Amino acid sequence: MDRRSFMTSGALTVAASAASVSAAAAAPNRNAIAATGFPATNLGSVRDSLRPLALSDELVVTTPQPVYVLPRDHKFHSGQFYAANHFWEWHYFSGFCKDAAGNEYAMFFGTDPVGYDPKTGGFAFLPAVISISPIKEGKKYYYFNNFPEFKPSRPQDSTSPADFQYDLRNDEAGWTVDERYYADQERWVFRMKSRNPMDPWCDLDIRLAAPGYIPRTPTGIEEEGFGEDGRYNPQTMDGLSYYYIAPNMPFSGKIGFDGKTVDVTGSVWLEHQWGNIKNLNQENCGWRWFSFRFNDGRMLAFRHWVIPPDNMPVHERNHYCMVHPGGRIEYGFPNREMRFTPTRSWTVPGIDYQWNPEGLMETPFGNFFLKSLVDDSVFVSKTGMTFWEGPMAMLENDSSGKQIGMAYVEQYFQPRGGPTRMRTLPEQDLARELPMGGVFKK
Repeated sequence: MDRRSFMTSGALTVAASAASVSAAAAAPNRNAIAATGFPATNLGSVRDSLRPLALSDELVVTTPQPVYVLPRDHKFHSGQFYAANHFWEWHYFSGFCKDAAGNEYAMFFGTDPVGYDPKTGGFAFLPAVISISPIKEGKKYYYFNNFPEFKPSRPQDSTSPADFQYDLRNDEAGWTVDERYYADQERWVFRMKSRNPMDPWCDLDIRLAAPGYIPRTPTGIEEEGFGEDGRYNPQTMDGLSYYYIAPNMPFSGKIGFDGKTVDVTGSVWLEHQWGNIKNLNQENCGWRWFSFRFNDGRMLAFRHWVIPPDNMPVHERNHYCMVHPGGRIEYGFPNREMRFTPTRSWTVPGIDYQWNPEGLMETPFGNFFLKSLVDDSVFVSKTGMTFWEGPMAMLENDSSGKQIGMAYVEQYFQPRGGPTRMRTLPEQDLARELPMGGVFKK
């Protein structure tokens, strides 16, 4: 087909589509859902919520949510735009480090605001997690729980209004978290510790390195595995999330586990994601997430969604982000060529899920085999969240190949809408039927 024929064909297709849309618009939508007082009953409209509810200025509270900008949006988000059961956000770090003797450790840690509590005007839950895995031992030391006390502030040595300090406490369990960000230095500090010296802990000084912060998708927004009815809503971020990463953040500091203290240096990968994600209509509500660090300097992020109860992959929703050593970023969104095929399962007594600590990765950049370094990487929280999160070796082509890199892998198969304990408000619908111009009055 020549260019003229192609263009003519395209124009006819567009015209036919427009006619279909006009006809659909003229017909009444008998399935439309009436507005229910967005974002929650008796909380007022979005136009009246341009101030914090009961939190400090160290959170982003402007609503409606404007296009996100850094460094402002490193902060946690609040305000009535996110006053819903659907809200989920995380600062999440995963990576590898070594001690002076060359011993290797895998670790991940982070904080995770969830939902909204109308009694306090704050988050419904604020879990935090830490995991340290000495590679030689093939074992993890971890802690994962809710932190009921959350205090946002500016560090005493702050030099920028974009700085923040988040102090989390669980006095009953004896745990504290001190997370800080300094914008002028592009420096993150993460300290998490227990009264029990045998528990894992960390005190880390983290700096930003190339390629810096980059959008995880071409648009910086991800479709959160929502159902096939297409009822995403950018006004309420229903079924959507803002999403950026910093795949290379060198750090130094101390870690502890099993009563030991170790000085380490390494690099972590930051993921920051937030939105009204946990919808009860969510169909593709499980995922496998991968961060790959090739020995040749490439960094590759990949996620694909799976559908319960069989956890079959939804390949048309796969997407990746490849960062090349020179800084070039390559996206596949969506991408049907990239697949993970499990070759082994792992189970934990009392938990029905089967986790997959090994498998073949087929990618546009070549195939490689993933082999777990810590099989028992299952995490269970008192909030009801359960997932597998562990370090893996990347082997060239197949299970007998040479090692070409390291990976962190997450497998999370949540119930629809997430754990029930995280839903503290009356259920509401934030999807597409909500008018784009705001709440209409009946």
